[in-house]
Amino acid sequence: MFLSVLKERNSELLKTALVLHQENRIPANTWVIDLDTIRDNAAVLYEAKKKHQLETYIMSKQHGRNPMVNLVAIQEGLHATVSVDIQCIRNMARYNVPVGHVGHLNQVPKREMDFVIGLRPEVWTVFSVEQAAMISAAAARAGRTQEILLRVYRAGDIFFPGQEGGIPFDRLLDDARKIMTLPNVRIIGTVSFPCFRYNTKIEDPAEPTPNLATIVEAAGKLRTELGLEITHINAPANTSSVTFPILKAHGATHVEPGHGLLGTTMLHKFRHDLPERPAYCYVSEITHIYEGMGYAHGGGLFQDIYDPEFDYKALVGRDPDSILDREVSWKLTDQIIDYHAPLIEGDRCKVGDTAIFGFRTQMQMTRSWIAVVKGVRQGRPELAGVFDHAGHMLDPDTLEALPLAEARMRIDDVVAGYREKTAK
Repeated sequence: MFLSVLKERNSELLKTALVLHQENRIPANTWVIDLDTIRDNAAVLYEAKKKHQLETYIMSKQHGRNPMVNLVAIQEGLHATVSVDIQCIRNMARYNVPVGHVGHLNQVPKREMDFVIGLRPEVWTVFSVEQAAMISAAAARAGRTQEILLRVYRAGDIFFPGQEGGIPFDRLLDDARKIMTLPNVRIIGTVSFPCFRYNTKIEDPAEPTPNLATIVEAAGKLRTELGLEITHINAPANTSSVTFPILKAHGATHVEPGHGLLGTTMLHKFRHDLPERPAYCYVSEITHIYEGMGYAHGGGLFQDIYDPEFDYKALVGRDPDSILDREVSWKLTDQIIDYHAPLIEGDRCKVGDTAIFGFRTQMQMTRSWIAVVKGVRQGRPELAGVFDHAGHMLDPDTLEALPLAEARMRIDDVVAGYREKTAK
């Protein structure tokens, strides 16, 4: 659904991805991320957060928790990361990426409490008194105090299926009092998700959900009735520079850009004049022809929940000079596993052709490789690193995992290459 935007706003990434695949430098089923554009988008978000006096936690799941993306964005001023599950947290630890927010959308399992407390996260979201008690015990064992956010909800708030939970608003003060008796934890804020949603109307591009009003009011009650110093009202979902002023006006103090950093929020699909540009594409390969259709390898196919009837297309071919004109429609199919993407015009496909897609994705939910490229904006593209679906950095020739020390050194070298242009 972002293919047309990529062609218009980042066509060099598409050409680079094709060349890398045709030269066998990246495999089929690979997300190709443009680190130059990540850096540019992070700079836009940094200026917006300064202007509107907001703090940011980078939502890293969309880009597969990639350390190069995280560290370049942090270097541009986006502060730290948010980890939505323990896999995110462990990936941040593997590459020494600053951990800002944990416990949301998934609570930390009890087995992982001591490990996570040892990373010294800035804030830790809790859904219950019981979770707060486990954090308290881990923090006491570590000899430190952990600051926590309460996830609060009430009737009328909205959740995506399977993401429900938190402290009921009418029980907020009672549960907060119980948590206040626990040692080594301190309540400093509230959080919910999703706090924002996009419209397709250009004149009214986005609006808060009821969740935001709930956590703002909850924060007020914690201040006035319990005397707590509340510094965080964390309002994640659909965050980009264009939504920062709206979030600030409705009481948010912290936001969590994910697709905003990647330039692929829903608003970026409808408006091509936004300062963030799309920073990734999906690369596959035609594997065979069947009954007039060309089949491309899957593994990262993603159907967007917001527009399931969209006419999806791919770019198919081998020549970077003509690839932008070689659009082929592809058919969404009800597959248990996304083994293939059937391309309708099989006569325009040849086995071994590159197939490039423009999805809005959640890379951590795919079984795809991730290739990070640098120098695209300068016209000198270079493969900076290849990672597997679990976030391990690989030898680009063998696709075997690199020793951790070597991986960290390579990542640090790439990030340092962007440092001279950053003065924060």
